[in-house]
Amino acid sequence: MKFLLTIVFFLLHISVYAQVKIGQNPDTINPASILEIEDTTRGILITRMTTAQRDAISSPPDGLQVYNTTTSTMDVFRFDHWESTAYTNPLETMVFVYSLADLPAPSGSSITLDTNTIYIFRGVVNITPYYLDLNGATLRGLDPMRDGVSSTVGGAILRSTDVSVFMQDLIVIPLSGSTQAYDFKDATKTKFCNLFSGNSVIEIGIPSLGVGQVSGFNAVTILKNYWNTKDGLKVAGNMGKFACGYTFITNITAGSGIEFLGNLVADDIDLSNNYFIYPGQTGVKLNPAAQIDRGRLTTNMFRGVGSPLNGLTPYDIGWHMSQNTNIPNTRVYGFIYTNGNSVSTNTQPNNTYVKVNGATSNLKLLKFESGTNNRLTYKGKEDIAASVFIAITGKSTSNGADFTLAVSKNGTAINNPNQSTGSMVNNQTFTLVLETEVDMGTNDYIEVVIKTTMGSTSVVISDLQFRVKG
Repeated sequence: MKFLLTIVFFLLHISVYAQVKIGQNPDTINPASILEIEDTTRGILITRMTTAQRDAISSPPDGLQVYNTTTSTMDVFRFDHWESTAYTNPLETMVFVYSLADLPAPSGSSITLDTNTIYIFRGVVNITPYYLDLNGATLRGLDPMRDGVSSTVGGAILRSTDVSVFMQDLIVIPLSGSTQAYDFKDATKTKFCNLFSGNSVIEIGIPSLGVGQVSGFNAVTILKNYWNTKDGLKVAGNMGKFACGYTFITNITAGSGIEFLGNLVADDIDLSNNYFIYPGQTGVKLNPAAQIDRGRLTTNMFRGVGSPLNGLTPYDIGWHMSQNTNIPNTRVYGFIYTNGNSVSTNTQPNNTYVKVNGATSNLKLLKFESGTNNRLTYKGKEDIAASVFIAITGKSTSNGADFTLAVSKNGTAINNPNQSTGSMVNNQTFTLVLETEVDMGTNDYIEVVIKTTMGSTSVVISDLQFRVKG
């Protein structure tokens, strides 16, 4: 009975004052609160339940809260669904590395880092004789000139397999002739490799195997790095995108700044604003078996380099190059011709265009293909507006004939613009010149065509110049 009276009094107190304070100092309730709980030794414990029990609550209102014992989270119902909030301290995922002792215990020659942990290096930490298995961890330094890792281990100092890689402001120093900086690989083509600004690979008087290798990945992005090594970076595997920009590459003495290995199959390559500075050797090397769908080189500087390119040219199918030191800009150009042709072209009645007969020779083909039959086929992978120039010289074989010159695309004549003669006499020589523009995509082809309104007759086009550029 006493307990019941206490509850009744409590409820009356709520209804009268519309404010409740539980705990110490009940008479000093904050005027802005409807309920205040004050205690210095105990907390609030709200409803605790599993995910299944939470989901069994019928028609929960927005704002309903429970503690989920399945996920160890505070869950709130809002917008017709449950949302979880995990309470974590971000400092718990950060490890400051001042020495080898701050890293996980080695196993064999490997130190496997903790997944989803950020390792922040202070100073250059020598981990000899070990290497780091990144295992999905992030590596960072605070000072890109002073923070990093070194080792004499055989092979790569930093390694990863089928996980994403993220590094920033970190020096890697190979300390032996059998050591390289990186060996990052992803056979799934789903992960990302990001070597962002401030990463360096530096030799300190001991020639090494160089920067190392990246293989596979959905995307590799290398931005504002510095390499001062005997050899540069090797790129391999089944890869989506490889991009390297604003990277300074120097002191290469036995290799290339960037080399695409023969087992590379890549969707896109983008090299922009990099600086290659070393005597002799190669800037960018493409091995013959490598398969690259699209490639782009723009505004790269090559100073002192023996050969900026090895295994590729600005005119290779799928590649575009512009504003690079000592490399011509990519051009699209095709020129075929006939001199002294004696093969007749038989026109048709009904004002119908026919292809000009006669074997043609190739003068220059850049991203175009041509056989010997008055045809230019565009093989580039970017659509172009092709400027077309045609000049022909022929001889009429009958009185009253007239002739009209045009260009055809993919077997269909483009009637406008065209160039025509007047009515000719037998054996009269004529010259026609046509300039026009044709939109072309991959494998589109164009040909020189001619027609007459006179009916079936023949004409010999002795000389032809057929030029296209984009």
